[in-house]
Amino acid sequence: MSVADAFRKHHHQLLEYLDAYREDSSLSPAELQSLRTFLLKDLLPHARGEERALYPAVELLIRQHGEATATMRVDHEFIEGYIRQIDELIGQIQQAGPEDQANARRRLRQLLIELYALLRVHMAKEERVYLPLFERHLSPEAQQRVFEAMHEESEEHGLTVVRELDVRSVPPPQRHPLIFETFEALRPGEAFILINDHDPKPLYYQFQYERPGQFVWAYLEEGPEVWRVRIGRVASPGSGHGG
Repeated sequence: MSVADAFRKHHHQLLEYLDAYREDSSLSPAELQSLRTFLLKDLLPHARGEERALYPAVELLIRQHGEATATMRVDHEFIEGYIRQIDELIGQIQQAGPEDQANARRRLRQLLIELYALLRVHMAKEERVYLPLFERHLSPEAQQRVFEAMHEESEEHGLTVVRELDVRSVPPPQRHPLIFETFEALRPGEAFILINDHDPKPLYYQFQYERPGQFVWAYLEEGPEVWRVRIGRVASPGSGHGG
């Protein structure tokens, strides 16, 4: 087993142990003490150990090989996943009978609790780390441009971005089929963000040939190392290249 796999295994064990307590509110005194021991003797030392040893090593690697915002994009991936699940559950609740509706509402409450916890941590990271840098090192005019561009992203074409698709680690022959599969899963008015290691212009021409009038395309970042493109599905034919 590699060292990285040992990290993954330990993470899985920690989550598995905590998950056993998550939905049981009637814990015995012995179980409560066991939970306390786990939190104080296993989970807390794990977090402190990562800060002491893993993070300094990874920080150097990020400067050389990585992206500082990559972990925040993982948060967004999970946030979007929760939103999709909640959207589906609301649809089920609206159509279900009393018994099924009660089960769906319990699941909805659990998802909302988890989404709230994730959002609270995610926004705290932005407000404690990103925004002070933003305010300290960008001019007021630059800050305003970023703010306006962020809202244009969510409003242009009336699209809702539902996920990011990073294909940089996907073998090239598999990229276009995966991208088209992701596009086909979109509902009209939805979009995804494609992340690539080169300008995906050939993909654009393939969309023009195979899905004429069904998509919009807008560059959000254009290299030199990373390209980000918003690809959306329009509600009806008549739209094409959006950027």
